Amino acid sequence: MNGPANRGTSPGSTRTHSRSYRRHAVWHCLLLVAVAACGRGRVEPTSAQTPVARIPRNAPRFEIDSVTDSTAIFRVQEAQWLRTGMSGYAIDPRQRDALVARVKVVAADSAYATVQVTSQVSLVKRDHVLLIVEPLRPWWRKGLFWTGAGLGALLGAGTAIVAR
Repeated sequence: MNGPANRGTSPGSTRTHSRSYRRHAVWHCLLLVAVAACGRGRVEPTSAQTPVARIPRNAPRFEIDSVTDSTAIFRVQEAQWLRTGMSGYAIDPRQRDALVARVKVVAADSAYATVQVTSQVSLVKRDHVLLIVEPLRPWWRKGLFWTGAGLGALLGAGTAIVAR
C-alpha cells in the first residue's frame, strides 16, 4: 500500500488530506486567474466590424465662454477628471447636436480649460457646446469588482471550512 500514489504516508493520514486540499485550492486559484486573463485580451476589429465613430450622447456638456479662430475657453465646473490631452467635440445643440469641430484640451486648471480645434466642419461659436468624454475607470478601481472579490473569498473560505 506504500506505492507512488501514497508517497510514504499511511492510509487515512490527515497530513496528505490537508495537503491535497491546499493543492486543489492553489490549482483552482491559478485556473481562475488564467480564465480572467483570457477575457481581458483585446481583439482587433476587422474591416467589416470597424466601429462607426459617433458623438457620445451621455458625455458632459460644457458651455463655451470665449472663442478665437482656433481655441475656445470654458468653465470646468465640477469636472475634476478633466486633463490636458483629452479630446472632445464641439456640437451645435440647435441643430440636433450636429458636429461642428473636434477639439483637444491644451490647458486646464481648477476654474477654466482651453481647447484647441483640431478639425472643424464650421466655425466654433459661443452658442455651441463642448462634449468631452469622461475617461473610464479601470476595472480594479471599481467598487463592484472589490465587492465581488470579497464575496468570492468569503464563499471560498466558507466552502473550504464546510468541506473539512
